[in-house]
Amino acid sequence: MNATTLASSPAAPELGTPDARDATSNRQWWLRALHGAWQADWRERRRDWRVWLVVGVGLALAVCAALLSSMELRATLEGRAIAQQAEQQRWSQQGKKYPHSAAHYGVYVFKPLSALAALDPGVEHYVGASVWLEAHKQNELVYRPANDEPGVARQFRLNPAFVLQVLAPMAMIFLGFGMFAAERERGTLAALRINAAPLGALALARAAVLLCLAMVLVLPACIAVGVLEWTLQARSPFSDGLPRALLFGAGYLVYLCTWAALIAAVSARAATLRASLAVLIGLWAATTLVVPRAAVELSRMAAPLPTMQQFRAALDVELGMPDDPEQAERDKQQLLRDYGVKDVKDLPVNWAGISLQRGEQHGDRIFDQHYGRLFDAMRRQSDASALAGWLSPAVAMAGLSSAAAGSDTHHHLQFVDGAERQRRRMQQVLNQAITDHPEQDGVRHDGDQALWDKIPPFIFTFEALDLKALALRQGLPLLALFIASLLLCGAGLRHLRSGNLR
Repeated sequence: MNATTLASSPAAPELGTPDARDATSNRQWWLRALHGAWQADWRERRRDWRVWLVVGVGLALAVCAALLSSMELRATLEGRAIAQQAEQQRWSQQGKKYPHSAAHYGVYVFKPLSALAALDPGVEHYVGASVWLEAHKQNELVYRPANDEPGVARQFRLNPAFVLQVLAPMAMIFLGFGMFAAERERGTLAALRINAAPLGALALARAAVLLCLAMVLVLPACIAVGVLEWTLQARSPFSDGLPRALLFGAGYLVYLCTWAALIAAVSARAATLRASLAVLIGLWAATTLVVPRAAVELSRMAAPLPTMQQFRAALDVELGMPDDPEQAERDKQQLLRDYGVKDVKDLPVNWAGISLQRGEQHGDRIFDQHYGRLFDAMRRQSDASALAGWLSPAVAMAGLSSAAAGSDTHHHLQFVDGAERQRRRMQQVLNQAITDHPEQDGVRHDGDQALWDKIPPFIFTFEALDLKALALRQGLPLLALFIASLLLCGAGLRHLRSGNLR
């Protein structure tokens, strides 16, 4: 919108502001100017073929991203549900066998996903989908989709989060870099000053139009999530699904508003259209491409992780060390005294089951130490990477988005912990069955389906979001950058009002 369209807008007769106008009249005049500026800018946008081109290309990418992500998530969830059902049936119908043999027979469990994971898959393609639960071992997750993908797909995966965090700001830049710089370059800035045009109303109206155009790219993602929630048969892994969806939407609204304010600020301050576009493209590249990648690399330096070979070697060395044999002997003698017998063969319980459970507890302590250190380092990496959110709204938004979708490192570690608790529960039930049935004439007791069914199916639900921690890590940086963009916009408008016309 330029000075000519402003003069022809419904607000034009009200643009002259007498000094005697009271506060109510000033507010009404400002709102009418806002409405007129909105109508004029919207009318001009509709007539510009370049706007249709940018929005059309962006919408096509957004639709493709939403369709591909939703179809992939649906296929993944259906596949995991079928596999989990088959695994449960295989476990339940394994036939009669010694319970410890069943413990080594093991079972796979699969990680649940929410519909929001179609919008932001986060780390899901890199951390694995399933884990094997068996005696004596805490295994890593397997079946990582990223292992079967080329490197380019790992860096630039087309999904709704990539569209909204990276492509939507670029589209806003191409549509809005001339928001005020065009007035200066066309020589109509003087007309705005003479008409005493309320620049705050103009900036708000033009930024709102820009935001509405960007929100077109959000629609495919919203529709995809709605369809998935309506049609998916799988249960939600969240107990707080609605607050997560609201947080997801509110976060992206603030993120896009931040970019709208930044575009207005730079356009108001830039001397030419070329300078405005160059600065905005530089900001976009730095905040959406450079800073996120630099944050990942620096976080690896701040909290380095061992290689898988190093981790496994250290774990195996300690697992190879036997539990305290003297303590085991003392426990056995105490058990004999408790039952008033002199030989384990005379015990009414099976010492083999007790010994097996002791071995599991010994291994559990080692797993807790080694995996605890590993997971603490992973959390420190996430915390260090989140600090870059004070410099880049894309980093803050990515953390908030993946947390709401349940696809960040924190939620992955929750699943790993839940799967390990299920493994230990299995071993306790099976070892207790051995303990409760002493050998009869050298014949061991075999378990059957009744025993296997005592172990409940693995149904995992994520913890509710820690809103306080999330606000401090991602929410506060995002809001701070939004406020900073508003302050920059205000400074740009003051320069536009009183600075050089050229």
